[in-house]
Order: sequence, then structure tokens, then C-alpha cells
Amino acid sequence: MTFAITIKHDRKNIRLLVEKVSETKTQEKYKVIARNQSFILQNNRPLLIAKGLKHFPVKWKVIEGGYNHTSILEQITKAIEKNI
Repeated sequence: MTFAITIKHDRKNIRLLVEKVSETKTQEKYKVIARNQSFILQNNRPLLIAKGLKHFPVKWKVIEGGYNHTSILEQITKAIEKNI
């Protein structure tokens, strides 16, 4: 599954492609692709759904590619959650 998201940063709209890489019973992995950089985010959403904790907050973690801007990562994860 591939989709595009748009986030705002420094008065600019940044368009990113997001691709679902894998899904297991406990985690999902998404590859976020920008123009010159990509990184992989992992979350625990399938585990929470399996345990019946739909309203519990999903935990996101960067597992590949060193992206350290927390404010942008929060915007990216919120945009991904809206699309899935």
C-alpha cells in the first residue's frame, strides 16, 4: 500500500510518499520517502488492536535511517495514522 502525505514545515508544504513495507501480528513498518532521503518507521498498532486497546496511543519508532527532528516526526506519524 502506497500513499502520499503532506506536512507543513517552515511555511512550506512537504509532500512525502509512504509505503507499507511489512505487517506482522505485533507491528507494522512504513517506509517514508522524501526527495533525497528515506527512513523506516515501526508501530505497534496491530498488537493494540489484537488486545482490544483501540483507543490506546500507538507508539512509533524510527528503526532505519537516522531522522532526528521530533516535531516533523510527530506530524508524519499523525498524517500516517489519518491515512491508515
